[in-house]
Amino acid sequence: MFQNPTALTFPRTTNEWNSSTALSRVVFLPLLLLLGLVIWAPVQAFGQNKRDLENKRKNLIREIELADKMLKKTTQSKAAALDRYVALQKQIERRESLINTIGAEIAESQNAIDRTADVIESLTLDIQKMRADYGKMVRNAFRRKTLSNPLLYILSASSLNQAFRRWLFLRKYDRFRKTQAEAILATQSMLANKITVLEESRKKQEELLAALQGQKTVLSTELVDKEKLLTTLKKDESRIRSELQQKQAAHEALNQAIERIIQAEISRKVEEARRPRTNPSATAPATPSTPVAAESGTASDSDADIPDDSQTQSFRQNQGRLPWPVQDGVISRGFGRQKHPTIKNIEITNNGVDIRTNDASAVRAVYDGKVAGVQFIPGHDYTVILQHGNYYTVYSNLSETALSKGDRIAAGQTLGRVSTNPISGTTELHFELWYQKKRLNPASWIKK
Repeated sequence: MFQNPTALTFPRTTNEWNSSTALSRVVFLPLLLLLGLVIWAPVQAFGQNKRDLENKRKNLIREIELADKMLKKTTQSKAAALDRYVALQKQIERRESLINTIGAEIAESQNAIDRTADVIESLTLDIQKMRADYGKMVRNAFRRKTLSNPLLYILSASSLNQAFRRWLFLRKYDRFRKTQAEAILATQSMLANKITVLEESRKKQEELLAALQGQKTVLSTELVDKEKLLTTLKKDESRIRSELQQKQAAHEALNQAIERIIQAEISRKVEEARRPRTNPSATAPATPSTPVAAESGTASDSDADIPDDSQTQSFRQNQGRLPWPVQDGVISRGFGRQKHPTIKNIEITNNGVDIRTNDASAVRAVYDGKVAGVQFIPGHDYTVILQHGNYYTVYSNLSETALSKGDRIAAGQTLGRVSTNPISGTTELHFELWYQKKRLNPASWIKK
């Protein structure tokens, strides 16, 4: 341990003081640089990356638990085999992603532990060197028989002014040594605590990884089940093709209904834009966003570009922050063109996302808007379309709804409840997002 600076000897002259403090600074300043460059920046970056990985891990765990719960509700019937197969495949992907995420967390923790251990080793060597230099200085002072008694050192001054300067010198020296010793000890203690915390974190993550690997072993049973389902589905391909045709017909009917409702709203807006203003003072010069096609009358309503109003701009600013349309759910089918899970050379198109959720889950509006239309479509049950300026959100597969066209809707307001397929036992909401007549990927607009 460090000696008490008040019990140590002190240099007699200013030169001796300068040499001793210079020696201390040679050791102490690199410590500060070491702490600033080696610890602060890397740990700061590590902390951010660690938080991102933790958040991703928690989200994946939540999705896996929710998907497990919903998978158990899927019936074991022949008609539900395809739904079970798709659900199992998605679950496998989530588990593998979770295992990779935790592996990355462990690697991050190990890197931080290694860096901290190197810092502690360097600090220990610096402290040992500092003690050795300090002891050498003390021994030299005693060999010269100087300042064996600090009080005599002050009283031996040739003048009162010199005595005062010696007293200031001793006090500054004393404070410097105390501050230096306390800083080094505090730094060493801080780093020791840090490496302890990181070691504990790594152990917890390793335990979590072991648990997940155990789950993956359990999942191997589900993989066997999936392979059996695949074999069954291949034998029953003709029935699946027939069901696929029925679904595609229902999907096309839904798409046409959505397009008709949106086109009607676009035509209404174009007609309003073409009407002359009744108040001359309100007339304003045309802006780049004013639809040129509408003014010339040479283009159809379907080609007209409707200017963005304040609600449209407000909706756009919430991209990536919109709430989910259901309380709990996982995306079972993504947006866009994708290969059929079992039939080769067949692609299916999804204009939105399918969200698997709990039985009779309430469907909520993701943003303030107006009901542009309500339709009942076989295969999709009730569909509600909300207008948010030039944006439209579509909520399909509702078992019930009490809304009518023109109703004003607040964000979070219940629109209806999700239907449950009586054959497969699955409860899925089909959710779409449009900008005028352009389909968008809803997954990039709702909160992750």
